[in-house]
Amino acid sequence: MAVLTSLEDMVRAIAGSVMNAQHMVEKAQLANIASFFDDRHQPTVIDMELPAIHSGAEAEAFYQYRVPVISLVPHSSLIIGEAEIELDVELGAFEDHERGGVHEGIMDQLGRAAPADKKAGLMVNAGNGGLASKNGNAVHIKLKLVATDKSEGLARLVNDVVKAQGPVAMRRGGEKA
Repeated sequence: MAVLTSLEDMVRAIAGSVMNAQHMVEKAQLANIASFFDDRHQPTVIDMELPAIHSGAEAEAFYQYRVPVISLVPHSSLIIGEAEIELDVELGAFEDHERGGVHEGIMDQLGRAAPADKKAGLMVNAGNGGLASKNGNAVHIKLKLVATDKSEGLARLVNDVVKAQGPVAMRRGGEKA
């Protein structure tokens, strides 16, 4: 027995799955950003000692810096840039479907230009792909992740973190760290 579904429902299901996958990618990226902060929402930092090289610095003077780790690593966002799924489906007949989700007030104003109460839907059988590929009835979709620039919010956050950096202490040559 052929299980027919509308092509519209199949495309809607595929699009919904791609959107859910993108949402999962975004949540993973937020979790990655959150890993650069502690439980009090303070940035995770590392302490570094760098030589004081300005003209008035004493010989063997060092500045101690407290550097937020988030400012030391690159950040890019992943998105689903292209979706390509390969399906072989058997085409079925057209079926009339009720047109739903239409604002009645607008429909009354459109008069003869209003869309019909019913719409045609192409029915497909996703389980009979072998015959469809022989007949050339195939849909081709591919999933591909691509890197994008970081979001403006993340760029501003990292920029503010970088602006707040500076020496937190100074050690002279004979002192212990």
